[in-house]
Amino acid sequence: MRFSRVISLDFLSFENWRWLFCPSKVAIIFVFRTILASYAALAIALWMEMDSPRWAIMSVWVVAQNSSRGEILSKAYWVILGNIVGIIAVLCIMSSFPQQPLLFELTVALWVSVCCWFASCTRHFLSFGWSMAGFSCAIVLFASVKDPDTTFMMAMSRGSYFILGIFVENLVARLFEVNLHHYAHQKLNSDLKKAVEGALTSVSHIVQGKNWAAAQSDHMLTSIISLNHNVEFREIELKGTGHTGDHARATLSLVSSLLVKAMGFSIYLKEMKNQLQQFNQILPQAESTIQFIIKGLKTNEDLKILLASVNKLRWECRQKISDSFYRDVRNSQEIDTSYTQKSLNDRILYQNLREILAELESTLLELYKSQDTSLQDNFKFSVKFPPDYKRAARNAIRAFVTITIGCLLWEITGWSNATVFLAFLCMGCSRFCVFDNIIVACVGWFKGICIAIIVAFFFNMFVMPMITSFEILCLILLPPLVIGALAMCTPKYAPIAGGYMFFFCYLLGFENSGRVNESAFLNDAMALFISGLVALIAYRIIFPYHGRRLKHQMRQKLLDGLHNLANKSKPYSPREWINFVSGNFTILMRQLGIDKTVPTANTYRHGSMAVMLIGICVIRLRTMIENDIITQDIRNVLRVVLRRVAKFQGHKARYGQHARTVIIAYRAIKKFRQREAIEKNLAVRMELSVAISVLILMTCALDKDASFLRVKSYRSLFY
Repeated sequence: MRFSRVISLDFLSFENWRWLFCPSKVAIIFVFRTILASYAALAIALWMEMDSPRWAIMSVWVVAQNSSRGEILSKAYWVILGNIVGIIAVLCIMSSFPQQPLLFELTVALWVSVCCWFASCTRHFLSFGWSMAGFSCAIVLFASVKDPDTTFMMAMSRGSYFILGIFVENLVARLFEVNLHHYAHQKLNSDLKKAVEGALTSVSHIVQGKNWAAAQSDHMLTSIISLNHNVEFREIELKGTGHTGDHARATLSLVSSLLVKAMGFSIYLKEMKNQLQQFNQILPQAESTIQFIIKGLKTNEDLKILLASVNKLRWECRQKISDSFYRDVRNSQEIDTSYTQKSLNDRILYQNLREILAELESTLLELYKSQDTSLQDNFKFSVKFPPDYKRAARNAIRAFVTITIGCLLWEITGWSNATVFLAFLCMGCSRFCVFDNIIVACVGWFKGICIAIIVAFFFNMFVMPMITSFEILCLILLPPLVIGALAMCTPKYAPIAGGYMFFFCYLLGFENSGRVNESAFLNDAMALFISGLVALIAYRIIFPYHGRRLKHQMRQKLLDGLHNLANKSKPYSPREWINFVSGNFTILMRQLGIDKTVPTANTYRHGSMAVMLIGICVIRLRTMIENDIITQDIRNVLRVVLRRVAKFQGHKARYGQHARTVIIAYRAIKKFRQREAIEKNLAVRMELSVAISVLILMTCALDKDASFLRVKSYRSLFY
């Protein structure tokens, strides 16, 4: 009783309804802009006496997006292209199976499932374009199935509505664009500067020895994925300004690499803090240099001055490494084992700091190039995220089975309004695959249908009969449209609001010659309700989403990627590996719908970052083996370590053979330290120090996240 009372009080609280009573400025502009566009589209459709004007206003709400102008333009482009592909598929399917209902239904189900597969394998609004190709085809086919001779005209009609709605929405949106090019470039620069400043702040805290800085770094690393997504849309707004988007993507990629190196640096500092010779003396200088860069970015300092400060510290680190080698050679008869280890630790940290500064220098160069819109170069940079084929296959199978079941119900019952039911069942299946969390999309879709039926019932029964002019219609429709549009601006209610706005407009009808009668309304409402219910039940049964299973799949995918990284003849580059791990973690968080600060998110974020660091180490070890600098015996030891990682598949090995990976890595470190102390060849000594640093990072990542990686902790055996 107390629990239900708490829930009801929370539901009635002002904070829960702030989106309605105290909307943001962006939400108000979105509402005004979209409602004005929908009224304009409806007015044009009624004036031209089109056969079904409701599709004009519905198309506006399909394209409506509370986001940047680039996202809206991208969505509009792919919606139109998807609609064209869907119309071509309509003509092919209807002409191929005019008198064969079974083959016709199976082909429609197959086409929608294929579109779902492609939508699941692609990103951004290209995914929505494939979804559009699926459900636009199904809507036209089932609307004209009773009279195949009208298929072509029906296809042209529905296509015209979508083009009209998109055209009007874009035309109205341009009224709200004031110096879009300048604003887009300013926003892009601001986002990139914040990313670089945030990364440098994290590095600064790491240099100061703060323990929480590494956790802050990996938290920020995953947020860079969303910034990478936004660059594509800013690029649309900045069309004709060279390769600004390419330089922006390169900047974000370098920021990711900078953060990964900074996390490694924090591990080295923690592991070696009591075994250093002189390295601590350079930390204040490193801290002041980083603070100078941060201040320079905020005040738009000249790039040459910033690069000069970074270069000065880089060469200082290089000089320290040379001095350390020189002292070791000169005093080889006097130094002891403790001094040798401390000297090596110094060189490892100097080298790691030098690599961080090199990444920072490249980051600053790309950042300043992205700010120069007059720069005309041939620079190209793309960020590839490998598609999840298993998820795509599950979405395609779900859609095919669900639509086939719907067609079977039609054949059994002979329901006269089943074509509406099947059309919107196909629409739901096509749209669900665009979302990471399909259950949230299904439930939101069904709730939106139910709310639309209730609100449309009131309007059709009591309000619409009294309306005699278009102006009064627009005035009366303001409350439900405003509430729905504001809900679309609220992430919590967006899945519900999307379905509500679309089906509310569909159920009202909007005819020139009259209004929707009670019989037609109830038939359409029943068809919509059953389509949402069948989709919800089917998607709960066919490959149901479970949080534990999703986490297990993501974890296994990362470990399989780590396994393949050590086996592949052509492995990922460091940049591709960072994108692979960060992208998978981000998708998992969206699928589970949990906040990044909860314990589960923290556990999986730290585990993902451990896999990322191990993968970077594997790539570096493979590069060392392929180079012709180190001797054969060193190569053989590194090959043994890689073979252990190659067997590291994440299967149940609580105390099993995978734990040997940690033991072998520790033994390799011990062996290389002994070898480095007596090696006379300077080039080999330098490579040995790199190998030792990489192995230290790998073993720390393996040991720290042993529970995530299913490896028993063996630190007590060596420390």
